[in-house]
Amino acid sequence: MKVHYNVAPVLLLLLDLQLSGCAAEAEKGDSGMKTISKRTEEKGFTNRLINESSPYLLQHAHNPVDWYPWSGEALEKAEREDKPIFLSIGYAACHWCHVMEKESFENAEIAEILNEHFVSIKVDREQRPDLDQIYMAATMAMTGSGGWPMSVFLTPDLKPFYAGTYFPPEDGYGRPGFRSLITQIAEAYKTQRSKIDEYSNAFVDNLLSAYGAQNDGARPDRSVVDKAARGLLYSYDAVNGGFGGAPKFPHATDLSFMLKVNASTGKQELLEAVEHTLQAMARGGIYDQLGGGFHRYATDGRWLVPHFEKMLYDNAMLAVTYSEAYQITKNEFDRRIVRETLDFIIREMGHENGGFYSSLDADSEGEEGKFYVWTRAEIDRLLGKKSDIFCRYYNISAQGNFEHGTNIPNLDSSSDRFRERYESGEKEFDRLIEESKRILFAERSKRARPFTDDKILTSWNGLAISGLAKGYQSTGDTRYREAALKTAVFIRDSLLTDGRLIHSYREGKVSEGLFLEDYAYLIHGLIDLYEIVHDYEWIKLASRLASDAAEMFSDDIGNLYLSPADQTDHFMRPRDISDGALPAPGSILIQSLLKLADIAGEKQLRRDGEKFIASISGNVSDMPHGTISAVVALDYLLSDKIEVVIVGENGRSDFLRVIYDRYLPHRVVVVSRKGDEPISLLEGRRSNGRTLAYVCKNSTCRIPASTPGQLKMQLAEL
Repeated sequence: MKVHYNVAPVLLLLLDLQLSGCAAEAEKGDSGMKTISKRTEEKGFTNRLINESSPYLLQHAHNPVDWYPWSGEALEKAEREDKPIFLSIGYAACHWCHVMEKESFENAEIAEILNEHFVSIKVDREQRPDLDQIYMAATMAMTGSGGWPMSVFLTPDLKPFYAGTYFPPEDGYGRPGFRSLITQIAEAYKTQRSKIDEYSNAFVDNLLSAYGAQNDGARPDRSVVDKAARGLLYSYDAVNGGFGGAPKFPHATDLSFMLKVNASTGKQELLEAVEHTLQAMARGGIYDQLGGGFHRYATDGRWLVPHFEKMLYDNAMLAVTYSEAYQITKNEFDRRIVRETLDFIIREMGHENGGFYSSLDADSEGEEGKFYVWTRAEIDRLLGKKSDIFCRYYNISAQGNFEHGTNIPNLDSSSDRFRERYESGEKEFDRLIEESKRILFAERSKRARPFTDDKILTSWNGLAISGLAKGYQSTGDTRYREAALKTAVFIRDSLLTDGRLIHSYREGKVSEGLFLEDYAYLIHGLIDLYEIVHDYEWIKLASRLASDAAEMFSDDIGNLYLSPADQTDHFMRPRDISDGALPAPGSILIQSLLKLADIAGEKQLRRDGEKFIASISGNVSDMPHGTISAVVALDYLLSDKIEVVIVGENGRSDFLRVIYDRYLPHRVVVVSRKGDEPISLLEGRRSNGRTLAYVCKNSTCRIPASTPGQLKMQLAEL
């Protein structure tokens, strides 16, 4: 649903400028609010952002720019004074956002131009995903590319007429500098206002046509699933793993989909591609070899040099994928990565209330990656005689593999050969490596830490619940089950008010707005939580939220939107079925509706799920490799359904371990508990004093398994 609208005539006519080519795409991080704001705070500037909860907005609270948050006050001012709006959208872990801040927004002369001629609004894209989607669609349509910081100029009625990403402060290299850009836009707005209005109206009409409601009634079949899998294999990098070239992203959603198709078709090349990619990522520099957890993406094709920020959602989703891979391959490497990734999330991103923070910046002390990289001399000093072993294994050299002679620890084939040939054996080698890692990790912990964006997002915490739940299944570590439950309890008790989910929480402050992603990701997480705690109250809550979401975020013909219909501060209602760094929320909701219908037996949930998938089926058929989450929902709808129902309590954990150890992507699991309200899948199923497992495929059931061994055999035969 991407549209490219030709903006050249109006831009050249009004501004005689070229669009900036510096789309920052998925940027690096920065060292944080205290460092960024110090210079301007010393000058005594304070703007309206000082009262906001977002760390990203607070980072700009002492700019001389008269920033407003997105608010009725700002929009009314623009309309009352008939001024254009300068809208700047970014997020706390965005390197180029902070570069533009230091270069332009802390510049008193640039601030004076903005303050006189514009109403300047700063938005945290993570707090307002609806605005980010709307204006990213506009930026992509105008320029053919997008990224953050996003810089968009709007008429007072919120219609965009010029857009770009990062702008340097002064002209250079054929690109406009921000100072001259805003000067000429201000002049054009005064002298050629009618042409700007004409252009912005036409542009918005075009955008609405491309992104508006649609339902072509197509009925896709399983060929769409196969086409999506083939498309991913076509872009697969057989040498380095992953998809495409640099920059290279983890694509957890795509990898998990390929595992599902492998399970149903037996196509070994899919499993091989996934396992190769998972190994390559976890051995590369994109993975934190000392502390666990994945950085945002790699700048190169072989996963060596990352952009060093760490996002909660990446690590939560990758924990799911590595858990699924372990269930299939029983490769201990995959399970180790699950443990290390979840341990990182709990250790460095967890709040005592049970919620998880959003991200860690890339920079510390003003340098990218400084917290994570090492010189050979530092390691020699800390490890002594063990240094040579560690350095040879992790490819640490005197000249370095990163900036300024520093090294990013990573593993390659030479590492494997060195380990295999170690004279004292692999067991002793592993002991020395683990001891060395503990020493270096302890030393690293003394360094200035990257800034933490400590806002808690309901949506991303829903993904964390899934990661922890799947991690518990693959590892058996009860800490992950306890953490998943604590997160869900926190969201239920603190972020669900008057039956509506709050999107963002920080230090007691909450954000306004209702968003589909909160409902979709949390419902999905609650279904995964139920599989490990077996408290049916979570399914009841998930079903209630799913019914509310289906009503709030849809229209009469089955389109799902990112915000409710009564959201008044939009010129269009945002919707998107394409997966990006995060899976499309509507597609995740469809998956959950269909699965909840099978668990809870609520027919309306299934009708809603089928209606919503029908509305996007044409787009999915046209571009399945770009809508993998929707294809996953279709795959579930078309696949054989596996029901596993366990009744009785004696030895139940042994039965559950059999289920957790096997990869069954289209299963539902229901477990009886004393005091549960009637559950449709439990009707007529009694334990008679024994623990029994009922295994059914497409509602055809086998004789109840009375031992874990019998259950294992029955599952193997499916």
